[in-house]
Amino acid sequence: MPAEDTVPQTVGALLGALSRGDASRPAVTWLDASSGARIELSVATLANWVAKTGGFLLDGLDVAAGDRVRLSLPTHWLAVTWPLGCWAVGAVVEPDDSPAGGRDPEVEVFGADRSPRTAGRGVVVGLAPFGGPAEVRSGGAVDAGAEVLGHPDDLYVPEPPVPTSPALVAAGGAVLDHQGLLARARAAAEAMGLTTGRRLLAAAPPCSTDGLVHSVLAPLVVGGSVLLVRGRQDLEAAGGLADLAAGEEVDVVAPLGSRP
Repeated sequence: MPAEDTVPQTVGALLGALSRGDASRPAVTWLDASSGARIELSVATLANWVAKTGGFLLDGLDVAAGDRVRLSLPTHWLAVTWPLGCWAVGAVVEPDDSPAGGRDPEVEVFGADRSPRTAGRGVVVGLAPFGGPAEVRSGGAVDAGAEVLGHPDDLYVPEPPVPTSPALVAAGGAVLDHQGLLARARAAAEAMGLTTGRRLLAAAPPCSTDGLVHSVLAPLVVGGSVLLVRGRQDLEAAGGLADLAAGEEVDVVAPLGSRP
């Protein structure tokens, strides 16, 4: 176990620590159980997407430290890069299942399969396997697929978040800071038996409250990787989950319908 003062206390520091290791190892794998489409991001590729997403938030959307960004994305690898990009630039993530009412976010990022819920500036995300432009644009929403890749591979953040910077609007409206969020992720990893370098087959959708902790951050805080499966419930009902887990060399399968 690393010494307390070497444990990353912000998501940006966590990503930096991961990139200083073997950046070629897998970090995120996504597959569509119905079509067989499969995308894998190494640590280096994930960091690159986070940098570009963060650059778009800062320069394309004028997101400032402390601004809220609502994320309404289905199970997709882009549902990992977006929250990480938000945290890297100091934005506060409002998850997909947060209650309606209260303060509107400054930006709402939503999948092309759904409609925005709030009055925040809209960003629509295309959900083809490789991402790209959205097939349908909602009103005046900005198309993320046409914008994100144009931003630099290296991210400069004028006001980097600190451990006590707000990071996540949790259930009930409480706001977790970076150090509290990462502590939850480490506790979740321990509860799931997800130890150093292990691979998780996730259950909770990445942009839900539980998913941001269990599916996005818990694998990263242990230097492991995550497998996200679109259509996991149908695959499990058909009896195909065990074969998939074996083929993907999964160490821990998070159970559906329960909080790990």
